[in-house]
Amino acid sequence: MIGLAALPLTAAFLAGLGVGIGAGSGGFVLAAIIVSVPVSIAAALLLSRWLFAAAQAVRRSHSAFWIADKVAPLRLVVEAAAPVRIDIVHPEVDLTHFFGGFIAVFNLARRLAERGHRVRLIALEGDPPGGWRERVAAYEGLGRSIDRLEIVGARDRSRPIVASAEDVVIATHWTAAHVAATALGSLRADRFLYLIQEYEPLIFPAGSASAMARHSYDLSHAALFSSRLLRDWFVDQSIGVFATGADAGERRSAWFENAITPVGPVAAADLRQSGPRRLLFYARPEGHAERNLFEIGMMALDAAIAEGHLTGWDLLGIGAVERRERSLPLPRSGARLRLLPRQGQADYAGILRASDLGLALMHTPHPSLVPIEMAAAGMPTVTSTFANKDAAAVAGISPNLIAAEPTVAAVKTALARAAREANDLDRRARGSAVRWPRSWDEALPDELMARVERLLGLRP
Repeated sequence: MIGLAALPLTAAFLAGLGVGIGAGSGGFVLAAIIVSVPVSIAAALLLSRWLFAAAQAVRRSHSAFWIADKVAPLRLVVEAAAPVRIDIVHPEVDLTHFFGGFIAVFNLARRLAERGHRVRLIALEGDPPGGWRERVAAYEGLGRSIDRLEIVGARDRSRPIVASAEDVVIATHWTAAHVAATALGSLRADRFLYLIQEYEPLIFPAGSASAMARHSYDLSHAALFSSRLLRDWFVDQSIGVFATGADAGERRSAWFENAITPVGPVAAADLRQSGPRRLLFYARPEGHAERNLFEIGMMALDAAIAEGHLTGWDLLGIGAVERRERSLPLPRSGARLRLLPRQGQADYAGILRASDLGLALMHTPHPSLVPIEMAAAGMPTVTSTFANKDAAAVAGISPNLIAAEPTVAAVKTALARAAREANDLDRRARGSAVRWPRSWDEALPDELMARVERLLGLRP
């Protein structure tokens, strides 16, 4: 906007300067100034309005078609001589937003490759950035297996992608599900495997994206759910493979639990920290992360501090990827939340081990990995409930997890309780033995992978 305004104003200034120079040489300076100033301003304003209107038109057009661009079909060219592959249709290799769900995609590819399958990742939004293999290899479970992964960029949908008619498809996202469903028209498979790691309509406000994300569960697919809690919610809601009943859905689905960052279990002696105690808040203020309830967390934290429950605590925020501020003020208490930059997995584990209390909210059926990782590091951790993800279900993962209704008052009360429980190091240490996989080989065992192969139609 500044650029659009500056362009015509600069042009007006230069035009005025030229008129002034000409007028000075011609001897009619005053008359030229009187005439040129309003004319230049009027011309600048008209040009500014035109440029703003053009920019808004481009923005409206982009807004109208961004979904169409993301779900545009692939150009598959089926060749009899092509090797049979498992094609994983995935949005992109985005290292800025490389969180637990993306790690699951690459570990699923690794386990399939280890079982003798040729695996290819089709990145819908373009080629990955330079050096991505080295950075991704550092994440839990992956290592140098990432070097063997075939990858093709598909931002240009007119680009042909050679496939075998026997290829099978995995979709990892609601946009990828729409692309995968269309790709089935070129293949013998009658369904794709949908890796469902969240109920994605809840990521968006009510609108086209939310509606199309919901529709993705009506496409012809088998389902691989991330967590039993998420699977059970689909059962309760009769969505997707469970639309025609629980028995039919069981035959067409499986579930697993994403491995957490290895941080524990810990002993009570490991939890004795010098200096002020530290609260770690999973602070995600970005619009695409609204399900993490950043505002409720901030207000509840502010209220808890103002009421004296966290006096003298050091407050850290992790997870933000689009904020430039180094800290955020809490207006009622006068405290400040210090924001940490994005961390590698090893550094993130160190931050978890050095913290005493966790706050990580998630307003969806998925339990979220961050509160479980906090609990595994020995932190009493406040998280939020949602439908079947109730207090009993959360406590079944770890007694370090304290579930609260997603309200400011309930989260504040839970924070006060967590601050008291932070003093009991023995209890914290016992709670660090979370009932959750700590490695990807544990998360994706051979029995589950055989089930995945059956869902893909690769074995009877």
